[in-house]
Amino acid sequence: MRWIIALFMAFFFLLFGCDQGSNPAEDVLGDAGTDVDADIIEQNNLNNFIYPVSMNLTEVDRFVIAQDFGHLAFPDVAPLADGRLLLVYRQGDSHVDATGRIMKQFGTADGTIWSTPEVLLDVPGIDDRDPSITRLGDGRLQVTWFQYRGQPFGADTVYLHETFRAESLDEGETWSDPVQVTPGTMTLAAGAGLNAEGRWVDSQGELVIVHASSAPMVEHGDEWILPNYGGNALNLNNIAGCLRSEISLFTSSDQGQTWEEHTVLPGAVPSVWLQEPSLLITRSGRRLLQVRTAYGTTPSTPGDLAQSVSEDQGTTWSPWQPFSFVGHAPDLFQTSHGVVLSAFREINDAFTQEWVSLMHSVDEGITWTAPLRIADCGAIECGYPSFAELDGSRLLVVYYGPGGTTIEGVIYEMQPVYEAR
Repeated sequence: MRWIIALFMAFFFLLFGCDQGSNPAEDVLGDAGTDVDADIIEQNNLNNFIYPVSMNLTEVDRFVIAQDFGHLAFPDVAPLADGRLLLVYRQGDSHVDATGRIMKQFGTADGTIWSTPEVLLDVPGIDDRDPSITRLGDGRLQVTWFQYRGQPFGADTVYLHETFRAESLDEGETWSDPVQVTPGTMTLAAGAGLNAEGRWVDSQGELVIVHASSAPMVEHGDEWILPNYGGNALNLNNIAGCLRSEISLFTSSDQGQTWEEHTVLPGAVPSVWLQEPSLLITRSGRRLLQVRTAYGTTPSTPGDLAQSVSEDQGTTWSPWQPFSFVGHAPDLFQTSHGVVLSAFREINDAFTQEWVSLMHSVDEGITWTAPLRIADCGAIECGYPSFAELDGSRLLVVYYGPGGTTIEGVIYEMQPVYEAR
């Protein structure tokens, strides 16, 4: 089944660029989180909050939330003001097609009982993909996702995708119309095509730049921050010649009316595809950014999960540091105990085995545990997990099951371990 996954990834994931002169693995330097800085850990014990030295996770329940004969994928979950949960995900006839729509389900506070699936949003003729949900401090809900469509130009087709958002003021019952966040277009005018280098350009000869998101928007004070990945639209007949994708943070200080793009470490790893970023601002103010990478000539080739850190509110970022495994679509989360969690689709280097996995850090992302495997999916695609803390002692992880036939949940008992002082 790996060829099916490679095909849809090349068909659907953007992106870009092509410095073929260096070894991609050498572009990502160092090992993520091998040395603990005691001064930073001490700073993390802010306001007399003592972080645990470890966290034990014990599985207490496992269940199916939704099941379908088509394809279900990309779930994300967030708490509502009354303690219930709201789950969003994509449903379509297949992994990539214009039937893709965003679904919603409401869950009880303990995460075990879920409502009948309902359509949250469905734009005709558009694949609505990879939804994420954020509850703002004032109670409003924001769903972000990207729209995806193919537009033929003669014998070729350009695949366009941009990030959108919608808002709910009534705990997810009704939603506003989609509003585009990123600056690209979903329809090219006549005259667009491939230039001499085999890259898509618009009718004015400018590169066609596309964007996508796969993790929730982050609210920080008066600022909204939405992680994105993007670059030159793929030419599927010459993917190796496309410009590699990079990571951008789109920020808004006016409630989403306008957005400003900030590229993270532009040009730092020109032969590595950077995709599917997740951002977490920890209690101490550290900013953690984890991304999927690909080291080969297409964005569907293996690449280690990688991390960058900012200690100055996003002004500067550390070099990308790889973990020792392939990881897709990370989701970062900090528990009420201060433990930082990261969940992702884990894949072996041969792309013949997949798991849904998570790891945790008790020092705000400086060091990490080895991955804990939540689900074994064999050679079939699965994953894209998301977290919700149910109370001070239980953790819900949602993900899509093998082949996209289910949305599933696992509940863990969290047992933080504190060092005697």
